[in-house]
Amino acid sequence: MKRYLSILSLSLLVLSGAAALLARPLPPQDAAAILAGVDARSGGALAPKDVQSAMVMTIVQGNSTKVREIRAWTRNNADKDDDRLMKFVAPADVRDVGFLVLGDGAMYIYLPEFHRTRRIASSNKKDAFMSSDFSYDDLGTGEFAKSYDPNLKEEKPDAWVLELKRKPGSDKTYPRIVMTVDKAKGIPAKTELYDESGRLWKTAEQASTSIKGFWVPTLITMTDHKKNSSTKLELKDVKVDQGVGDELFTERNLVRRIQG
Repeated sequence: MKRYLSILSLSLLVLSGAAALLARPLPPQDAAAILAGVDARSGGALAPKDVQSAMVMTIVQGNSTKVREIRAWTRNNADKDDDRLMKFVAPADVRDVGFLVLGDGAMYIYLPEFHRTRRIASSNKKDAFMSSDFSYDDLGTGEFAKSYDPNLKEEKPDAWVLELKRKPGSDKTYPRIVMTVDKAKGIPAKTELYDESGRLWKTAEQASTSIKGFWVPTLITMTDHKKNSSTKLELKDVKVDQGVGDELFTERNLVRRIQG
């Protein structure tokens, strides 16, 4: 199971670590090793087999505040990237909208108003997801190390600061990322995302909770500095290792109505 969280995903999502790492800081490492640890805790060998949660998305744009309720499932795949399903349950105007990410990188969105499922083209993955400050790519999956070369920019008493530069040929949205990795947890606490001109575009800040020996992000705040807006994703009723099956992550299931 791989994770490009972007932030989340960066991220949707971004999980972490083994119980043995909860109580003590990680030892000194080079940039590549630190990033490999982030990937492992976000969706690799040190992450849960699956995660499910209820989400509250709060979008603040000027004087406008919109609140969305979502149910989400993520499954760890040993030989490919993660699978993820997000289904909106409230309010009524977005109920049953669905977003599906498959381990091969394919993304689909279902719009019940039009009874239509649409595949998200690579050129559109940078677009805003449901009018929020997260893009489709931010909520996708995949390892950072596949798409970025890391350098250790700074070491603080409690954190490493990595500078990630997009590899040639990668189609990821952000050419440069500055990631602050919590030493005690081994996962990102803050991620700064830059645009093609080198300007700071977005900042993702993440708070995590220990659940059954795994560090699970339970609050992610994405701020868009260009739009002067922000979106919070709060994860509630988080459950790990529930045995989520293959049948959940299909286009057929994407269009099904959520019960309750």
